[in-house]
Amino acid sequence: AVATVPARPTGMDSFVESPSRPIRQRGSVSQRHKGADASTASYPEDCRSKTMHYGGRVLLSLLIGGITFLIYVTVFGRRTSDVLDPASWLSGYPESDPSMGSVGQHNVWKPNNNGNEGRSGLKLQVLNNLVVGSDWNEHMESSIYDWDNGTPDAVALNIRSMTHDPDCRAVRRAMKVCNANYGATDWRGVNQILLQDDYIITSLAKMNDYYLEGTNKAQKQYTMCHELGHGLGLGHSDENFHNKDLGNCMDYTERPQNNMHPDTSNFETLEELYGNLNDIVRVEQMLPNGGDGRLLITKEKRLLEEEFEKYAAYLSGPIEVSSKRNAHSDGEWRLLHQTDTAEYHERQLGNGYSIRTSILLS
Repeated sequence: AVATVPARPTGMDSFVESPSRPIRQRGSVSQRHKGADASTASYPEDCRSKTMHYGGRVLLSLLIGGITFLIYVTVFGRRTSDVLDPASWLSGYPESDPSMGSVGQHNVWKPNNNGNEGRSGLKLQVLNNLVVGSDWNEHMESSIYDWDNGTPDAVALNIRSMTHDPDCRAVRRAMKVCNANYGATDWRGVNQILLQDDYIITSLAKMNDYYLEGTNKAQKQYTMCHELGHGLGLGHSDENFHNKDLGNCMDYTERPQNNMHPDTSNFETLEELYGNLNDIVRVEQMLPNGGDGRLLITKEKRLLEEEFEKYAAYLSGPIEVSSKRNAHSDGEWRLLHQTDTAEYHERQLGNGYSIRTSILLS
């Protein structure tokens, strides 16, 4: 028998698929899984890949945060530095922080007024052994004027122009100021003092042109004033580079234009150390009885000079910073104090003599 096909209802052509046209169906189960695999192919599966993936994201976040912070500091400047100063939110900092050491450790010149304990001020000879014609002379003259004309008035400085001495050989009872290209020493400024029974008997201030030649005037003026201040016996006013500048050259700073000169606090400290020049007490020097007193004084002076030269010779040794390999490997030197930008070393020589070196790092 022949099967008859039922008649197609009128008006239904647009709703019924033709048997010859393939019907589009949704993807099969295998295709769906393949699509899911493709969508998750970028995510790591093993431990190493996960570490690399998420570690990279963390590093990128830190980089973005660091750049944002630098932009913020650049825009808002000193206000940000003040907020970041640990001294503002840590009680006793930095005095209680052993890594910072003592701020304001001072030394004193040996009095030359026959036992008046230095209370009538300090009179000191300063020898200019800088390169003749260099701009260092201008910075030294400016700094000497500042230190010599402070209020209260505690020091009187007598400057003498000498020949250039890059070796900066010490002179008894004088501060010597020198400059030269001392090479890649990791320091730009140094002050060395020779002490006898804890009193300064000579001082050497050195400026390293390897780092300072070609720098701006503010940096040179700050360095000169700073090293002369150490030569007078002053320690640092502050050793935090990130807080507000104090406005004096004994304060560490990243903005030398703010700290090119001493201020009243420095002069007051000098008065505490030496007294005031207006309170001079004249003491007559009595010659020993019997014989020619002048011969005795001359002989004593000659012996003093011989002893001084013996110990001052140690000042001619290399100035080494702790970051150098095998620095002070002989064990003779001791690092008293260290910050990111400065170091303070000491060497005991015996017989009451010692050397202390303040280093302003490059």
